[in-house]
Amino acid sequence: MSTIPPDIYERISELAADVTNATLADDDALAASLYQRLLAYHEEQLAAGHSHPFLIETLADYTDDPAQAIRYYEQTFEMSQQMASDEPTQTILIGIGAQLIEMGRREQAEAFIRDGRAQAIRRGDSDSIEEADRLLHESEG
Repeated sequence: MSTIPPDIYERISELAADVTNATLADDDALAASLYQRLLAYHEEQLAAGHSHPFLIETLADYTDDPAQAIRYYEQTFEMSQQMASDEPTQTILIGIGAQLIEMGRREQAEAFIRDGRAQAIRRGDSDSIEEADRLLHESEG
């Protein structure tokens, strides 16, 4: 059962889709503007005490700076670990690994990706398994 409040889920899903569409259309100015909306929404929710790992992970997913993305993923991971529910973290671990690859830290990346892949297997998350396999293959090169 998802612990994501419906209002946060709907707003973040909408913003993420818009950023993705702008990026796919090669509209960098629009993508940057939409990312700023995502960041502002994150800050608004944080100030109201309504932050959620889903929101911060989405922010990490769309952050261009690998070091900042890792900081967001780490914050998401810690928040997920503190929640009473069984929040999935495989996408967070794989996301950290992807950013570490971007930074040239392949050995460290592989450890995160392998941990994320193992969790994805336990959860039956075929998309995350596929992403982990792709990243592990890339990190070999």
